[in-house]
Amino acid sequence: MSNKMRSSLFSGKFSLVAKSAVIFCCFLSSVGCDRIKNLFSDTKQSVSEQPAESMTSTKQIQTETVPEQHILSRGVYSDLVLNIRDVKSSEQADFMRDLFEGLVIFDIHGNIQPAVAESWETKDNKTWIFTLRQDAKWSNGEAVTAEDFAQAWKLLALSSSPLRQYLAFIHIDQAQEILEGKSDISQLGIKAQDEYHLQISLDKPISYLPEMLAHIALLPAYSGGNSNKGELISNGAYKLAGQKADTISLVKNEFYWNAEKVSFPQVHYQKLADNTDVKKVDLVTDFRQIKMENVVNFPKLCTYFYEFNLKDQNLAKTAVRNALNSMISSHNIVRDSGLSGFAVSYFVPRNMEFESDESWQATVVEQILQQADFSEKNPLQFKLTYEQEGIHPNIANRLVRSWSQSDLISVKMEPVNWSQLQEKRAKGDFQIIRSGWCADYNDPSAFLNLLYSKNPDNKTGFSQERVDKLLEKAQQTISEPERNELYRQVLLISRQEHLFLPIFQYAKAVYLNPTLQGFDIHNPTEVIYSKDLSRKPMRQKN
Repeated sequence: MSNKMRSSLFSGKFSLVAKSAVIFCCFLSSVGCDRIKNLFSDTKQSVSEQPAESMTSTKQIQTETVPEQHILSRGVYSDLVLNIRDVKSSEQADFMRDLFEGLVIFDIHGNIQPAVAESWETKDNKTWIFTLRQDAKWSNGEAVTAEDFAQAWKLLALSSSPLRQYLAFIHIDQAQEILEGKSDISQLGIKAQDEYHLQISLDKPISYLPEMLAHIALLPAYSGGNSNKGELISNGAYKLAGQKADTISLVKNEFYWNAEKVSFPQVHYQKLADNTDVKKVDLVTDFRQIKMENVVNFPKLCTYFYEFNLKDQNLAKTAVRNALNSMISSHNIVRDSGLSGFAVSYFVPRNMEFESDESWQATVVEQILQQADFSEKNPLQFKLTYEQEGIHPNIANRLVRSWSQSDLISVKMEPVNWSQLQEKRAKGDFQIIRSGWCADYNDPSAFLNLLYSKNPDNKTGFSQERVDKLLEKAQQTISEPERNELYRQVLLISRQEHLFLPIFQYAKAVYLNPTLQGFDIHNPTEVIYSKDLSRKPMRQKN
């Protein structure tokens, strides 16, 4: 899914403009467990002092003493939570993904893989049947059932959490009507056909639905009654063991369907201060300190770009947009800027850029502008709207310096605050405006749907019948190679139309102990499961 300006993870039409991320986005999560207090909220309390409702007792789960090299230590700066609806950071999401598992998961490269659902099928892309694996168990040994998903999603729809909007975003039938109070929860398009078959009904055909289901909002919740008071029943690779001071312990879930592939028997989440020496831990996925060794920049499904308003009589001309784009080098804009990101050639992330058969052509800017009746006495004039804080003024100034090399261009800079920027974009009150996009699932549709004429997030005013038909066909095409060919055609058209001014793709700094393996530094999903990690074999001394 994609979004308006958001913080860092997820997105959609219900998102907010994030000042820090400088892109259109929001963080989504949902589905509750039991009511449990935030972890790390009082590090002076030991696990035995925690209320029964807030933490699993050490009397219920005993952690074994294992060598330190067999323990994965993850550092976090956020307080952790056990109610998915309370998740507000990527660190909290990482923690929940260790404890719970949905219908599908990502592999280490960011591709969708079967999880609790071992397979799925559809005949019309509207009604989907997911078959759950019969060896998927909760941490108390009970089977994970279709009803565990159906009830969790219904409870989410009935909650007051804004995260429930994700159900409508993925077009579950009647979700929007239920959220607006126009339909009863019994009408929600989620149904347990039997113990191991879950039916998801959509209000429109979507061929890439499985790619959208790895979202943390869609994790199941235990609906059985066989649990001790205060015990958290989870179905992921790990289960909660306890908390001592600033460390939360997870132990391997012996009932996890793929437990034999889980390397670390224990995972410790340690609360970090900003100045904590991270060399004492194995992994920090939201690294905040100055640059140091063993820090890797992982790409994110987020790009930063400027949008042209095609309702402007001058910017409506493809040739003019081509001239403006040709004067900007995203590599030069990003170079020595201190940005955490990678220069991009278009508005989609690098992993979504298909090979193009478009041959490069030199652009003679002065000639193009003169043919459009612009001159030194009558230059092309436009406003560049951007946020007046953070990284935005630096980027805007670099853009203006590049365009100012031509006497046929006159730029008026319009710095505005965060709220004004959001309002101007929503109303179409701009000529060229700072923008961006983040995706909640790893599929090109999350970005290319911005070009669909009926998409409310299409603020450029671009409308082309061929593009609409290609996107509509892609939405109904199950075959990934065939769908990608349709996407490639859409991307080629958008390149030729010069609809966006691309700047960079966001990156996320991650600290990784050099002894770890089981990850791909090109994975753009921001998800690193503890279950996939292992320790590199120690070299034998001669």
